[in-house]
Amino acid sequence: MEPLRTSDPARLAGYRLLGRLGAGGMGVVYLARPAGGTLVALKVIQAEYAEDPDFRERFRREADTARRMTSPWVVSLVDADPEAAQPWLATTFVPGPSLAEALAAHGPLPVPSLRVLGARLAEALRELHAAGLVHRDVKPGNVLLALDGPRLIDFGVARNSEDTALTSTGVVVGTPGFLPPEQARGGRDPGAAGDVFSLGCVLAFAATGRLPFGTGSIDALLYRTVHDAPDLEGVPAELAEVVSSCLEKDPELRPTAGVLSEALTVAAPLSPSSPCDPREALRVVRPPEPEDDRIPGETEPTLRETESAPGDEAWLPELLVRLIAERSAAGLALPSIDETEVDAASVGTAATDTAAAQPAVRAVGRRRFLLLAGGAAVVTAGGGLAAWAALSGDGENDNAAPNSSSPVYTLGLHADLSGDQKAVGRAQERGLRLAVDEFNSRADSPFVLAVKTVDDGGDPARAPEAAAKLVADRSVLAVIGPTTDATALASLAAYDAASLPLIAVSPGATVLGVMGSRSFLHARVTDTVLPFYLDAYVRGTAKSRTVGIVDDRAADAYGWEISSTLANILRKERQPAVPKVVSALRTDFGPTLDALLDGGADSVVFAGYHDRAALLARELGSRDFPGARAAAQGVLDARFLSAAGDAADGWVIVAPVMDATVAPEAKAFRAAYRKRFDAEPERYAVETYDVAQLSVRGLRSLTAGRRTRQNLTAALRSATYKGISRNLAFDKTTGALVIDGSGVYLWKVDGGRFAYQGVAPYRVST
Repeated sequence: MEPLRTSDPARLAGYRLLGRLGAGGMGVVYLARPAGGTLVALKVIQAEYAEDPDFRERFRREADTARRMTSPWVVSLVDADPEAAQPWLATTFVPGPSLAEALAAHGPLPVPSLRVLGARLAEALRELHAAGLVHRDVKPGNVLLALDGPRLIDFGVARNSEDTALTSTGVVVGTPGFLPPEQARGGRDPGAAGDVFSLGCVLAFAATGRLPFGTGSIDALLYRTVHDAPDLEGVPAELAEVVSSCLEKDPELRPTAGVLSEALTVAAPLSPSSPCDPREALRVVRPPEPEDDRIPGETEPTLRETESAPGDEAWLPELLVRLIAERSAAGLALPSIDETEVDAASVGTAATDTAAAQPAVRAVGRRRFLLLAGGAAVVTAGGGLAAWAALSGDGENDNAAPNSSSPVYTLGLHADLSGDQKAVGRAQERGLRLAVDEFNSRADSPFVLAVKTVDDGGDPARAPEAAAKLVADRSVLAVIGPTTDATALASLAAYDAASLPLIAVSPGATVLGVMGSRSFLHARVTDTVLPFYLDAYVRGTAKSRTVGIVDDRAADAYGWEISSTLANILRKERQPAVPKVVSALRTDFGPTLDALLDGGADSVVFAGYHDRAALLARELGSRDFPGARAAAQGVLDARFLSAAGDAADGWVIVAPVMDATVAPEAKAFRAAYRKRFDAEPERYAVETYDVAQLSVRGLRSLTAGRRTRQNLTAALRSATYKGISRNLAFDKTTGALVIDGSGVYLWKVDGGRFAYQGVAPYRVST
């Protein structure tokens, strides 16, 4: 929970506000308490969206649906006023995490928890379907975990199964990855069987930590949902057929929610001799308990290994029970709040102030972003979305030339200048300023450049507000940044809405390039490209015959992209590999290394970040492992050296960043940087300098009357530029970097420091 902001009232609709549970472009969810009552989650919609008749109707329907639900496994509605100037609804506060949060932090659930989770959610859906309603957005983010069972939330897109008034042709409502095929096609709205399919996806995800139809672009997810078989590897055997029956492509072959609830209550799989119709085949038969529910190779407690009592009152592993208890205790120790009298008129003002704090996060762009952030979404099947109007306003440029008669254009920098990656942010700022200084010093410059910086501290929650400052300054024609994957994802929609070109230098998340953005340019290779360089080093330079791959679940999507891509490369080329997934809770890498060695691995590629790479490095060092040890840029961090000590020596890092302090190509840049800043260039300074030079070239290619954000985006996507650190050319449609083998380098730990090795070899998979 976050504290209230100065723009938040102390009371609203008769409730005393205690803190913020969440916020977005459409409104805020507060933790609140009525006079003499218990805690509630108060969802308040901003006034500007209340003026939209369709949006108000959707909110009215959500409140009506919640009123009709009496299931104990649905979050209860306390009160609502969808007709208020700011529509609001209050539900019982559940202090537990969402299922999505629990899985991200602690990995898959054990079998007993999966049984209760599926059975109780199926019971909630049974009641919903009996009332003639369909949820249409069953997903981990819409499931809260309580001590006595799960709770289904968010009926914002639920509707009568026969109602088509709010559904447009070609529009998909819900969250890709959890949509049924009939919904993914966009031509048929799902019935009750669609919710069962979504619940099957949720159970598969809760059992394995993987989406059954993978990840990637929206179109790719929709295609695989319609045409491909689900990936159910790792789903416990006693639940595999039950989950599989939910994921039948034909809605008629899926069990009803009632049948599914009965089957999961006793964990009955489909009988091999059962009839074809799974509605009849899900027999209520208790299977024998497995002798050992441990994940092979795991010795420390994970969620799967933690004891759970058979009753619902202890249905969750101890780790999650403790988390819920801690959050419940926090609710009893809430800070005091100064009283503020708020009348009906000032409530609207407060909401406007809240919206102004993050003006770039508006309804249409938020829909695209929430597909990745876990919120409910409405997306066009083809990936296109309506445009926003760009925000206007004047900002202050911190090195403009006010006395010049030439026009002034601003290059923005959105960076982490005070957080965990502040060294990278500072290097990016210096690289940008050096390029701007050089341009302004030329006598023939047709205009003057300025730099405007915003700092998000590396916090995704602050990123949209930082982006809004640059968007609002009409002199800003391009932005370089943000520094991290998370802040880039959090702010991309804001830049896209304003058609303001955003050029990413250091983020590597593949998903950034598949969001359908019209203004994004990815100026570095993505994380899914780096495994081709890792393969070239490990099997080419190091001559490894059997590659051990460690996928660290603590690294989430980054680790998965590195490990799965490398495994696919090796599988495609029929090369032996030993992949191992490591729980986010594991700190002892001994069993993992045992499994790699037993599989014949003579090299190790670690897909994760620096802190846990140090744990593996020390384990490898204690065994005197003689083979190659490699990783991607997540390990290129001084903290890896200090944590791993001598065991770090010999590790090779593949990273999309040059060492401009020694690279021969950067000699002139290095001299200019030293002169300007009296310091050696840090990592990502020269890469940012290259991108700034590309931006300057793009501006110069446009005549004075055509220097607009939209025109500059088109110019940049069509440009080619041979920079110091890499060649820059982009896909004209997506803004993805054209891969030509440049821009990726080898670093090797030698004598306790990262020693630059030059350009990394590149192997194209055949």
